[in-house]
Amino acid sequence: MPLYMVTTQAGILGLEAKADLAAALTRFHSGYAGVPEDWVQVVFQDYPPGNAFSAGKPSATAALTLLIRTGRSPEYKRGLVTQLWQLLQSATGAPDDRIVIGVQEVPPSQTMEMGQIMPEVAG
Repeated sequence: MPLYMVTTQAGILGLEAKADLAAALTRFHSGYAGVPEDWVQVVFQDYPPGNAFSAGKPSATAALTLLIRTGRSPEYKRGLVTQLWQLLQSATGAPDDRIVIGVQEVPPSQTMEMGQIMPEVAG
């Protein structure tokens, strides 16, 4: 179920860098959440230069949005975003003021993968 959307300016991440980041996110999330690697999905979106802004000025912002099932503690999610920050920063070389990470949650009953309604998060 975890769905990672990684958005960067075109040219920041080449094909090999995307594959490396996807593999790192998959390994990390599988180990951190205790879910099978084949549950982890990573999608990259590139935008042309001049199409992202910070403080109203053009910026090569790197963004990561993660969609997960509800049921995790605030401590779990803080640890999650802290590790994700490091992975994204390492892959993109972006400074702290050009990285944005957000976690969105959805009830398991409203998610399907591999033809199955997703189970509740285990204790």
